[in-house]
Amino acid sequence: RLRWQLLRAPWDQPEGSEIDDIEDESMHFMALDENQKTVGVARLQFNSDSEAQVRYMAVASSHERQGIGRDLMFAIEAQARTSGRKLIV
Repeated sequence: RLRWQLLRAPWDQPEGSEIDDIEDESMHFMALDENQKTVGVARLQFNSDSEAQVRYMAVASSHERQGIGRDLMFAIEAQARTSGRKLIV
């Protein structure tokens, strides 16, 4: 839901438009606050055997500038390396 609220709703896109046909092939990352509420999201998509792409990354405005985006990127980069990707776009 956070993906839609932050990345699609501001562009008047319908709920559900944040989901595409490679959801199940991608790796999803989520940051939770102390109440287990989702405050950050990101997706790592594999474009080829050597390239990965960061997609649908967002942090709730109430949690900006707390390092959540940085932590999500660290996790994504680590997973891309583990998966053998040499380039992240």
